[in-house]
Amino acid sequence: MERAELAARLVEAADEAERERLLREHPELSDAALAYALKDICYESWNSRPARVAGASISLRRLADLTGDAEVAALDAWVGGIAALVEGRMERAVARLDEAQARFLSLGKRHTAAATQVSKLVALAMVGRYEEAIECGLRAREVFVEHGDLLAAGQIEHNIGNLYGRRDRHTEAEQFQLAARSRYEALGHEQLLAQIENCLAITHTVQHKFRSAEQLYQQALARAEASGLSVTQAEIEASMGNLALFQGRYDRALDYLERSRRRYSTLGMPHQSAIAEQEIADAYLELNLAPEAAAIYERVTETFAALGMRAEQARALASHARARLLLGRGAEAHRLLAEARTLYAAEGNSAGVALVTLTEAQLHLAEGNYAAASEAAASADAPLEAAGIRRRMLLARWLRGEAARALGRNAEARALLEATLEEATLEDAETHSQPQVAERCYTSLGLLAATEGDRQVAEDSFLRAVELTETLRAPLPAEEFRTAFFADKLTPYDELVRLCLSDEKGERLAEALGYVERARSRALVELMGGALKPHAQPRDEFEAKLQSRLEELREELNWFYSRINRPPVGEAKRGASEMRTLHEAVSEREQATLEIMRQLQHRGGGGREASGFELEMLDLEGLKRDLADDGALVEYTSLDGELLAFVLTGESLEVVRGLGSEREVEAALGGLRFQLDALRYGAGRIRRHLPALTARTQRHLRTLYDLLLRPVEPRIGARRLVVVPHRALHYVPFHALDDGQAHVVERREVSYAPSANVLRRCLARPENAWQSALLVGVADEQTPRVRAEIDALAPLFPRAVTLIDEQATLSAVKERASGVDVLHLACHGQFRPDNPLFSSLRLAGDWLTVRDASTLDLRSGLVTLSACETGMSAVAPGDELTGLARGFFSAGATTLLLSLWTVDDEATARMMSDFYERLRAGERPASALRRAQLRLLGEQPHPFFWSPFVLVGRW
Repeated sequence: MERAELAARLVEAADEAERERLLREHPELSDAALAYALKDICYESWNSRPARVAGASISLRRLADLTGDAEVAALDAWVGGIAALVEGRMERAVARLDEAQARFLSLGKRHTAAATQVSKLVALAMVGRYEEAIECGLRAREVFVEHGDLLAAGQIEHNIGNLYGRRDRHTEAEQFQLAARSRYEALGHEQLLAQIENCLAITHTVQHKFRSAEQLYQQALARAEASGLSVTQAEIEASMGNLALFQGRYDRALDYLERSRRRYSTLGMPHQSAIAEQEIADAYLELNLAPEAAAIYERVTETFAALGMRAEQARALASHARARLLLGRGAEAHRLLAEARTLYAAEGNSAGVALVTLTEAQLHLAEGNYAAASEAAASADAPLEAAGIRRRMLLARWLRGEAARALGRNAEARALLEATLEEATLEDAETHSQPQVAERCYTSLGLLAATEGDRQVAEDSFLRAVELTETLRAPLPAEEFRTAFFADKLTPYDELVRLCLSDEKGERLAEALGYVERARSRALVELMGGALKPHAQPRDEFEAKLQSRLEELREELNWFYSRINRPPVGEAKRGASEMRTLHEAVSEREQATLEIMRQLQHRGGGGREASGFELEMLDLEGLKRDLADDGALVEYTSLDGELLAFVLTGESLEVVRGLGSEREVEAALGGLRFQLDALRYGAGRIRRHLPALTARTQRHLRTLYDLLLRPVEPRIGARRLVVVPHRALHYVPFHALDDGQAHVVERREVSYAPSANVLRRCLARPENAWQSALLVGVADEQTPRVRAEIDALAPLFPRAVTLIDEQATLSAVKERASGVDVLHLACHGQFRPDNPLFSSLRLAGDWLTVRDASTLDLRSGLVTLSACETGMSAVAPGDELTGLARGFFSAGATTLLLSLWTVDDEATARMMSDFYERLRAGERPASALRRAQLRLLGEQPHPFFWSPFVLVGRW
């Protein structure tokens, strides 16, 4: 057996016993030459199969013990240092490499001693000992040049360049990286060329030399793939993700960063996995996913602190502060920034300190302290420019301009904003635009022009901001990302609405409504139109494991939900401590579920790029034809907290101003909810108080009518009404509002829609004949009459399938739901304001969540959720609703019958029978619901009983 073969077998050995046996069977090969062979394997594997490094290190330790040879002991220390480096134990790596250097020097091997320092530079840099690393590296380079070892000299220059890069000194970094690249090219060393081109590309990215950076990345990736360098591939993918993030190409950023994270995870490199996670959090922050980003930053900060990686820890703290800023947690942000500043100062990183100062400026701006914001941004500007961190420098300059605008220093603001915009939109051979900064500049310039009365400049600026926002948003691969990205970019849309409404001739109402629609329920419209579709099947083994873990989490959650909601018979009521533990377990698993689902969406989660604005533009003439002579649509929005309504009929479009404020509506709505909740736990105990309770409820309904509908109803005559709510208005039962004489439903049909575009999607689908139904019922103590409800409904349909109690499993619902005209689900529902995607319906041993609903293959015209609070949704900016309604709409439903509050079991059963009888008799859903509600109103006047259900979508 040759030494190279023995070394390979030692590295791959299953355990210590096998290594011991191999060494004792071949004593003639157990010498320094074998130790060098093991060292060579360590170096060959470092960037391709890091697990082999550990095998080499263990084998060398045993060989050193066995031989007692001084040179083998030196090699043991050398490889042990590299193994510690791969594991992220930097101080241990430095100590072992120092030991290796000392042992080789004692043996008179000066060149070999210098070679140990190549790896030591990496470890010193990771723990922030930069000056020591530079001195060490330059001394080693002298030795290598003296011995004619150009490869080792290049490796030293390579590491020194990276070290300068960590300190944001990118000009010096580039000089050393170019020197190393020249040496590698002269030697034709493909593996090291892949690594140095990646590093050089990172430097070019930070300097905004995007075109050359892309070329370098592509070259480096091709070399790494050809050489089988898995670690280097992961590094390059992470770098390419960061480049895409700089350019605002968020879909590419998430794709490459996810590839990198998966590769590091597979390779078992914890410190690199933490860096990859941090970069994904940076992408989340750009997309306004602040809670998700904050959770990652908190996690990786602990990892970096434990590994002594100060630069990464400082960056994570500073980024975490930005996340807390977005979450409105200013005090926590200030604390995190103070910690980051201390660490950056200890690193001697002036650019890092400037980044902290810039975030402080953003905090001051958010807090309304504009003078302090301007001063801090100005302080950060020069160091960021000197470091070549152009994007952050531009952000600092925009911030100075925005602060000047807020302070009324218009001339100064305009000069700063226009200069920043010019740089942010610059394109030449090396530098691409910065659309994220440009969007902010256009918005600020628009607000400035509007203040000065220059309507045309204001409108042009807002339109450019909208165009950039929609261009950046279009390729995002998942609805969650698109919804969050929109959250802080609604100002230009609102201002365009304001400008259109200020037209003295009133000729721009259609444009104004169009801008309202372009900012409303956009992701839901795209889901319904097929522009977003998640991958149903895993694309590789990694995703298969994630899918498997999702199923495990689902099973665990079902068990915990059952423990919380339905204790075993005969078991004592759970104490507060036990319930707290159960809820903590649920929260932990729900967050893990969401993280995995997000991870599955990173790599092109099925979304495809929208072409132009075709999904967003409202076909007003088409909607007028849909409304015909007997329909009216009232779409609400607000400007500066004051509500207004667009009133559209088949003949005209008007706008009604002077409605109530959002604050007034929220107060009246709070009073209404309080009265309705008084009957939440059963009306029987308080039936004798019903007349007084009804009167109190009516007062709040009259207040809401005065605020929202009194000025509107005269414009719509006797037409049926479709309401498109706005923000808190999604919780208002418009059909139950009272003008003092009668409820609205007593005069007209009322239905609802999340947006006019959603309504048009529903109306574009074929109508149903109401011949077939899937009737699902699961009874519990809150809904004991479910079986009777299902039994009463089944005979109404020519083709009805019933799933009762233990038959009503999630798999059975999924199997039977496709193809029926009506899907009726009578089971306990719960809205989760803390985590809306986990709002759910209780089935037999399982829970149907929002995500589950969205995976159904529905062709049904009507989905009825005959349960409590099934119509409740969280309302995100842009009126994106997250609740059960969203899930069923995205699955293909055209009409939803939902409840806004806890329902009375007996009243619901009677209303449902009446509703379906009328539907089968040929009435439209909205008409059938109205007549069923009127009948119940005559029997039980309190709105709690007759008005919880609303019809959403096709009327």
